[in-house]
Amino acid sequence: MSDLSRKAVPYTPLDRPLKELAVALVTTAGVHRKSDEPFNLEGDERFYVIPGDVAASDLMVTHVHYDHTDADRDINCVFPIERLRELAAQGFIKAVSNKHIGMMGFTKKLSYVYEQTAPAVAQEIERSQADAVVLTGGCPFCHRVVVAVQREIEMRGVPTVLITVRPEESRLMRPPRAICPVGFTLGHSLGPPQQPDIQRRVLVDALRQFEELHLPGSIVEKQY
Repeated sequence: MSDLSRKAVPYTPLDRPLKELAVALVTTAGVHRKSDEPFNLEGDERFYVIPGDVAASDLMVTHVHYDHTDADRDINCVFPIERLRELAAQGFIKAVSNKHIGMMGFTKKLSYVYEQTAPAVAQEIERSQADAVVLTGGCPFCHRVVVAVQREIEMRGVPTVLITVRPEESRLMRPPRAICPVGFTLGHSLGPPQQPDIQRRVLVDALRQFEELHLPGSIVEKQY
């Protein structure tokens, strides 16, 4: 992680309406393309750039530290690419970014992730078309690591919002913005599989956090 103190939460205000945003997804839930080499289940510090036009059917999850059975059936449970495209088609946002990021947040080299991986991910986002980023986690530990990545992106001047189902873990790292869908479990960051209405509501609520003023480091609870 950069030398910015954890007590000082990076926070980039949104400078335009939601309808003018190109949005990227970043996840530590182990999402990658089926053509990519799977993540090392013992711990992995790599990340993959996922093209903006990727087909949901071309994505998979490599992770053993949470139950991703439902995400295997419907990747939108943890990586809402189809829901994001629907919001773009409706004009709620301007576009889906040309780049997204998938990584496995479980690692035995945490300092490397903080010092190398997170800044590299932030650089990829900074060089993409993204005006804002939505993040999700996988396992409990992933819900800490994802905030380290989130903070790095926010420090590059790109506003971010985390959808966390383990707020007690994410809160330790103090996310710039976050929502918690109350009662949702690991592997269901946006809700159950094949329930696009719920998934879309969660994503819309996350994006609306950019329009509201928050105490950086706080997590807003939402009921569904």
